[in-house]
Amino acid sequence: MKKNKLALKSLVALSVITACSPVLADRASAEKNLHKLHVPEGFKVEVYAEVPNARQMALGQSTGTVFVGTRGSNVYAVVDKDKDRHADEVVTILDDLKVGNGVAMHQGNLFVAEQHRITMYSAPGFDLNLPFKQMREVIYEDLPDKAHHGWRYISFGPDNKLYVTVGAPCNICELSGYEGSIMRMNPDGSDAEVYAKGVRNSVGMDFQPETGALYFTDNNTDMMGDDNPAGELNYAPNKGHHFGFPFYAGGHAQHPDWKDKTAPANVDFPVVEFQAHTANLGFKFYTGSMFPENYKGDAIVAQHGSWNRTSPVGYQLMRVTFDEQHHATGKEVFIDGWLDNGEAWGRPTDVLQLSDGSLLVSDDYNGVIYRVSYSTDENTPTQTSHSSKTLSSFALPESAVSMLDGRVFITEIGEFGKDGDGQVSIINTDGSREVLATGLNDPKGMDFWNGQLYIADVNKVVKIDMTGKLSMVADTKDFPTKPVFLNDIEIDGQGNIYVSDSGDDKGDNAGIYKINAANEVTEVLGSHTSISRPNGLLLDGLNHLLVVDFDKGGLYRVNTQTAELTALNQGFGAADGIVRDTFGFLYVSDWKNGKVWQLTEPKSTPQLIAQGMKSSADMTISSDGKWLIVPDMMAGELNYINIH
Repeated sequence: MKKNKLALKSLVALSVITACSPVLADRASAEKNLHKLHVPEGFKVEVYAEVPNARQMALGQSTGTVFVGTRGSNVYAVVDKDKDRHADEVVTILDDLKVGNGVAMHQGNLFVAEQHRITMYSAPGFDLNLPFKQMREVIYEDLPDKAHHGWRYISFGPDNKLYVTVGAPCNICELSGYEGSIMRMNPDGSDAEVYAKGVRNSVGMDFQPETGALYFTDNNTDMMGDDNPAGELNYAPNKGHHFGFPFYAGGHAQHPDWKDKTAPANVDFPVVEFQAHTANLGFKFYTGSMFPENYKGDAIVAQHGSWNRTSPVGYQLMRVTFDEQHHATGKEVFIDGWLDNGEAWGRPTDVLQLSDGSLLVSDDYNGVIYRVSYSTDENTPTQTSHSSKTLSSFALPESAVSMLDGRVFITEIGEFGKDGDGQVSIINTDGSREVLATGLNDPKGMDFWNGQLYIADVNKVVKIDMTGKLSMVADTKDFPTKPVFLNDIEIDGQGNIYVSDSGDDKGDNAGIYKINAANEVTEVLGSHTSISRPNGLLLDGLNHLLVVDFDKGGLYRVNTQTAELTALNQGFGAADGIVRDTFGFLYVSDWKNGKVWQLTEPKSTPQLIAQGMKSSADMTISSDGKWLIVPDMMAGELNYINIH
């Protein structure tokens, strides 16, 4: 063993000398394909975090930080500070590794398996800004330093020993030393021994919760045909078992070059065989209470997918079932769809259970981690089935605002570009309609504050009281730059009015303005930023707005104090309206393509809940929270979409 340990008492002083850095990655490729997944009823898959080349995962104590290894030089820490099950931060804690695939946590320490060695890092949950490279303790450095199958997988067993997979450095060959085995050692690297032999390339281990027995996946010999040999799930309850390789290429199949050689006595064959070339990697026995009761004790296995088969297979999650005696009874597909018409858009790699019973699944192809959750709560809105009703005969309806008493106010543009023919209408609770105010030009976005409606009307902002009396809030000359296409309005709890200006077709004169209680107008965001044509606005906490871009179809967060912009999501076409329901779900409309999406939070995968409209505009939620009310401007209609 080699020691290179940094005392914990020195960590705080050295914490500023860190190489840790935030990770920026692109989750869009995975999120836009999530709808292709086939998920059992009640289950949901979302992107939890963006982690480049994500492989094995380990759960940190106390804070629930997820540590993630890669087949490259990096190890990451994924942090969910507010426990909303969406990562808030991804930090690079190590960047100088030699295939840092394996990660495991034990007694507050992080263990990392590289191709050639195993290292330990004390107390990573203490502070992710610690100088981890200086803290490195090499506990074992005699692993075979060979690249072929050199990505190690590690796990601590109920005996508090560290188990390490060591792949064979070949497709099929003679083995020497620790090659083709599962090793076991003490946490300090002492008493290293071979626990299981004849293992070609295991990249997944777990211990059955009730029995403590080790199970592991094994990837078997290639180039023996599309359907040969089988993939494996093996059972190793104690030390000394031999699992056949290279005498058996996988399952009971033998390679032509090895069929005449004498295999060891009492070879252990797999307890479950998988389809050839599906590449079964990480898995976990399910012990949580979130999933249905009959999932408890079963194993969820990540199939990475084939690279050498005529027709691709795998790219899915499998469920291995166990009986009350803890014996494997069969296998079935749990979630598939990462393989779409013969082309893979994702590759599941490892599985990790969170404390709430949901599962994380890493995908090294997309560089993301998914979260699989389950709910039967009838109060949780469905994302796929929505009834609707429609009201018609409006004159270019653009914006809707719902009142607590059940009434709905609608801005109607009339003839676009014609001054004086715009109005605000009321839909009463009994379905009758009346006009509140006339004489507007092209009224668009609207909000309600302190008993009055505030409306963006081309190049000025006006307010209307409940008797229909109209008065000026900010005229054209009051703006610091010339307003061109004032579009949406959002008012905060202090009465500050935020209004977007979508500018002209090129985005000139676009921006966001703030009008304070004294009707003084200041610029929050100017023209030609990352947001080309700001449209829908929505408050998002103190001094923050969510903004959708009518030109680029993106969703952003803007700090109204500093004008700092954060890109959150994309793909909304000509994004128009944005609104939040009582469950915190977001809805974004696409004016050009007549669609509406639902998001569980700003960075989640958008779910298409309505389409077929001519021009879905600025929306509102009904007073009872059950309906999303969407003006279809060019159709002259108001659509009620049931969301709860």
